[in-house]
Amino acid sequence: MRFTPWAALCGMLLLTQQALGQQDFVQSDGHKCGMLGDAHSDPEKALNPLKNRFDPPADDDIDGDVSLAAILSPGDDLGRFDDHKAARVAGFVINVKVGGNETCNCHATDPVDRDTHIELGLSKTAPETQRVIVEVTPRLRAKMEEQGLDWTTEGLRKAIKGKWIEVSGWLLFDTAHINEAENTNPGGDGNWRATCWEVHPITSLKVLAGPPAEMAELHPATMAAFQKAQAKQVQRDPQKAAAIRKRNQEILSKFANDELDKDHP
Repeated sequence: MRFTPWAALCGMLLLTQQALGQQDFVQSDGHKCGMLGDAHSDPEKALNPLKNRFDPPADDDIDGDVSLAAILSPGDDLGRFDDHKAARVAGFVINVKVGGNETCNCHATDPVDRDTHIELGLSKTAPETQRVIVEVTPRLRAKMEEQGLDWTTEGLRKAIKGKWIEVSGWLLFDTAHINEAENTNPGGDGNWRATCWEVHPITSLKVLAGPPAEMAELHPATMAAFQKAQAKQVQRDPQKAAAIRKRNQEILSKFANDELDKDHP
């Protein structure tokens, strides 16, 4: 049979439609949420496909220099890592909770269609500003369900809260929280996380018997001293402090208002 250019074009269009269809996630109410979610702004449209990645990273995608300690290290970390690379990190699970109504999930309200926030620390008593957020997404939750694994928020809370775990997944700098993270807003009153860097989505997870042998548990007071020193260094330099505020505001001004709703339940 002769394969005409028109037939080839039709075939390409069909393959494209099939690929896009595979990227749509059917939520519990039947709504299809694509890789962009319901983002409006350019920065959110750039972030959401990264949040909604569903293929696990290959071994050569893993950045071996990334650890929980490296992520938590004080200092401005906007360009510290590469969000097209992946990481494998271990930490203590301080909290597990449902994420907010976010654009990446088309503002879904059912917990099964929302992300799960897992808060990791280097110690069992690390405060919020010494925690890294790693996230399970609805797409990965559905994939794990097919394998007989319960990655619902409640299931994960029962299985991992109060334990040491190791997670693998894609690195992501969640820019919308740049004024809520200690590393990019040092000493800020509204900070509720250490950094905007996340492992998001998590593609694999395992419970550990305890902290890895090479990983010393860090007392929160020690970490707090480093963070306080970093904040004071910025405060002593008015020009630097003003530059940070200006940069953060310029970044946030590019998002739509509903994209900046706190996902900090």
